[in-house]
Amino acid sequence: NDNSSVSLRVTLQALHLLVQIEGSTSHFTESCSMKPTAEPTLELFHAAPSGPSRPVDLIFVHGISAGAWLWQDGALDFFSAKGYRSWSLSLSGHGGSTSDKPLAHLRLEDYAQDLATALDEIDRPTVVIAHSLGGAVAQKLMSRGHRTAGMALVCSVPPYGLMRASVEMAIKKPHLWREMSVYCLHGLAAADMEVIRSGLFPTGIEDDVFNRLAGKLQDESFLAMSEASVSWPPFAAPPGPRPDLLVIGGAEDCFVPPLDTFMTAWWYGTQAHVIPKAGHMLMYEPAGQIAAQTILKWLERLTEAPAGRVSQ
Repeated sequence: NDNSSVSLRVTLQALHLLVQIEGSTSHFTESCSMKPTAEPTLELFHAAPSGPSRPVDLIFVHGISAGAWLWQDGALDFFSAKGYRSWSLSLSGHGGSTSDKPLAHLRLEDYAQDLATALDEIDRPTVVIAHSLGGAVAQKLMSRGHRTAGMALVCSVPPYGLMRASVEMAIKKPHLWREMSVYCLHGLAAADMEVIRSGLFPTGIEDDVFNRLAGKLQDESFLAMSEASVSWPPFAAPPGPRPDLLVIGGAEDCFVPPLDTFMTAWWYGTQAHVIPKAGHMLMYEPAGQIAAQTILKWLERLTEAPAGRVSQ
């Protein structure tokens, strides 16, 4: 039928562009402007708690093209006001964090080491709250055997990678898929930001808020994005129950659709929380308050329950 023909044609176009992507990594490597630094430093924002102190700290990890600033005005203020010492990390080559490698050479392993270093610096029981690509980073750290006080994956890359979600995007939203492919290959400056905006914020966003956000976004490591897409080498631990893990997604997320949120929860033997009318950047949407309250209630159960017995 006509719908099947359209889907097949779009899928073939997607596969053709994937071939172009595979052959274009050297171009992207040369185009990245981020230079290596002799003495790498990590940017770590901190918000002191008010009220009674909590038994765990929180560290927030951003996704692609962002930095610690993503959480600075919202999540850090909200959770520190609830008594949690809160931290926000910029991964190497992002925000104020530097690296001894060019941005294009950074891998998920490098980002996972950033998170491990930050956790060592905090030196207290700490819950990781990770968004999008940051979720792949957190899972990579978990696969290395690094135990945290808990982990919340928010609109996170699923443990098996983004290939399934990418094909769904190519079929359902081919214009967005193409612009994201252009972005991955050639950087943000080459992509149509209005198309990306509509994908990131399907429920809408005010112009001034988006412009401030877009002004802070930067290019991302193609290697890290590729690893997150195909999950090779595998970045996540094998399937198994993780009662100290929370999975949250958005019902309108084009980048990590609800099916992948449910599959991530299944992988870790826990319950998925899919928030209605929420897109990928839910921290900038009204639905972000629902996500924050969901995390807050989970944290209370996490810190009150015996180890390994947190109910969802």
